[in-house]
Amino acid sequence: MQDTPYDALIEDCLQERASLIGFIEAIETGMLAPGMPIAIPDDMKPKVTLAPAAFKQAVDELNALIDAYEASAVEPQGQNSPTI
Repeated sequence: MQDTPYDALIEDCLQERASLIGFIEAIETGMLAPGMPIAIPDDMKPKVTLAPAAFKQAVDELNALIDAYEASAVEPQGQNSPTI
């Protein structure tokens, strides 16, 4: 693949997706890592419990963008580059 600003954007998307997946897992398990529980203040728990759904939606959108990018990499020469 070419080293273009679009390629850099997709790399950022891949990193953001990994971060979001980590946040989702941390919230759902209540652990940052094995043996490292998260202490969420009681007044924040209702807001925190809403976060995984929003994060999962963002991951789905990033997956669609990444999939489109990866599909464009196998198109024959001469095809238009994907645009945002």
